[in-house]
Amino acid sequence: MAAPDESGAVITRYQQLIDTAVLSSDSGQHAAIISLQQLYDRLEAAGYLLAGKTGLRSRLGNLFSKQQSQPQGLYLHGGVGRGKTMLMDMFHDSLPEGVCQRFHFHDFMVCAHDLINRARKSGADDPIDIAATQMISAGAIICFDEMEVRDIADAMILKRLFDSLWDRKMVLVATSNRQPDALYLDGLHRDRFLPFIDTLAAGNIVQKIDDGMDWRQRALDGISTWHICGEAGTDSHLDDIFAIVTDHKEQHSEQIIVAGRQLNFDHIAGDVADCQFDQLCARPLAAADYLAVADRFAGLMVRNIPVLNDQLQNEARRFMWLVDALYDRGRFLIASAEAPIDQLYTGQQWAFEFSRTSSRLTEMAQLMQREYQQ
Repeated sequence: MAAPDESGAVITRYQQLIDTAVLSSDSGQHAAIISLQQLYDRLEAAGYLLAGKTGLRSRLGNLFSKQQSQPQGLYLHGGVGRGKTMLMDMFHDSLPEGVCQRFHFHDFMVCAHDLINRARKSGADDPIDIAATQMISAGAIICFDEMEVRDIADAMILKRLFDSLWDRKMVLVATSNRQPDALYLDGLHRDRFLPFIDTLAAGNIVQKIDDGMDWRQRALDGISTWHICGEAGTDSHLDDIFAIVTDHKEQHSEQIIVAGRQLNFDHIAGDVADCQFDQLCARPLAAADYLAVADRFAGLMVRNIPVLNDQLQNEARRFMWLVDALYDRGRFLIASAEAPIDQLYTGQQWAFEFSRTSSRLTEMAQLMQREYQQ
C-alpha cells in the first residue's frame, strides 16, 4: 500500500513547529495530523471549503444539485496530554474563514439546550430540528474539543440533534479522552444512548492517538503551584506560568451558564482559565457550578485566595467545592494565596472538612497533576 501523501495546509503547520523546535517529533501525533490532512482534502474535494456567500451557494450546489457525497468526519481519542486539542486547532486554523465552527463540547451543549428551549417556547413542532438549522448556519464543519457526556439531559437529545445536523451535511471533528463506546459509561438510561454511539462511529473515522509522552505533564513538571501573595514578582511570575501551561495561546473571554447562572471568565487560553478567587468563591454558586467549571477546563489559575476564617464561611465552603471538583476530575490548580496551604483555613465552622481540602491541595501541589480520570 502506498505511503500517505505528507503535504498540505495542515501538515505544513505541524511540520513548521517541528522544524522550529516548538514541538518535538511524536509518532502518535504524526499519524493523527496525516488523518486530519486527509480529512481536509476530502472536504476540499466535496466543496466544503468554499467561503463566503458565493462559496455557500457553490457548496450547497455541490452537496445537493450534484449529489456530492458527504465526507466522514474524524473522532480523535487518546490519553491526557497527547496534544489532541492542539492538533484539532491546527486543523481549524488551516481552514478558510466562515466554513467551520469550533466549540468546547460543554459550550456546544449549553448552546444547544438554549436554542431548543427557545424553539419550544415559540411553539415549534420540532424544537431540536429548529435548533439544528440554527446551529449549522454558521458552518457545516463543526469541531468539538473534549467530547464527554455526563449529563442525562445531554445524553437524551444527542442522537436526535446529531441526526438533524448530519442531515444538514455536518462534518464532525471531535477530540475525547474516551473512545466512542466508552461515552456516558454507567450513565442513567445508557441503553437509550447506545444508538447515538453507533451513529457516531458510523459517521466518523475513529482514530486513537497512540500512547506516548504526556506533553502537558512535561510542561507542568517543575512548576510551583502555590505562591504567596505580596511576595516580589508573584503576579508577573504567575503570568509567565500561565503562558507556559497554555503554550502562549491568545487569551479570550468566555461565559459558562449553569442552571441560569452566568460564570464569566475574562482570561482563557486553550483549556486553562486565569481568574480571581472572588470571581469563583465570593458569589452564591453551588457544587454543580464548580463541576461544570472542572468539566470545561483542564486546569485553573486562581489568584489572591485570602486566609479563610469564620467571617468567610461561605467562601470557604465554595472553595472546598471547587477543590473537590478539580481533584475529582483530575484537573490542576495553580494559585496565589495569603498563606501556605496548612495555614489557609483558620476558622472553626469547616475545620474538620477543610482538612481534606488541605490534603488534596497538598497532593495537587506536590504532583502538579495526578493521573487524569478517564
